[in-house]
Formats: sequence, C-alpha cells, structure tokens
Amino acid sequence: MIYKVSYVVLGGRHPGAIVNRDTPPRLGEVVVLGQDRFEVVEVTDLIPPQGDFAYLHVTLRPLKGKKPKGR
Repeated sequence: MIYKVSYVVLGGRHPGAIVNRDTPPRLGEVVVLGQDRFEVVEVTDLIPPQGDFAYLHVTLRPLKGKKPKGR
C-alpha cells in the first residue's frame, strides 16, 4: 500500500507538504519536513483506499528545539 499524505501544519508558518509513504503516519510520530520537526496530532482518511493507494490528511504541530541531525 502507498499512503499519499497531505501534511498541514498548525499555525500556518510552514506550507506543509504532500508525501508518499510506505507506512501510515501514527499519532505522536515525529515527522521531519525540510529542517523542521513536527508531531502528528491528527490522521484522517480523505477518501476510502483506491487499489494500492490510501489518501490521508495529517495535522502536524511544530516541535521546538534542535533541528534534525545532519542538517
């Protein structure tokens, strides 16, 4: 299954992203977009899965602190 994930960041200070993933996002998971880290606070199906694809909306909360290593 391929998960097409639409990330929306609370507060509007980051444009978000649309990303293909092999695994579904989970509540509390930390996601790195560019040089910023975010926590998954909501996961919602946009439409029922179609063939090998699932379409998800994910709301992220910015995390404060260190940037990811190597960036």
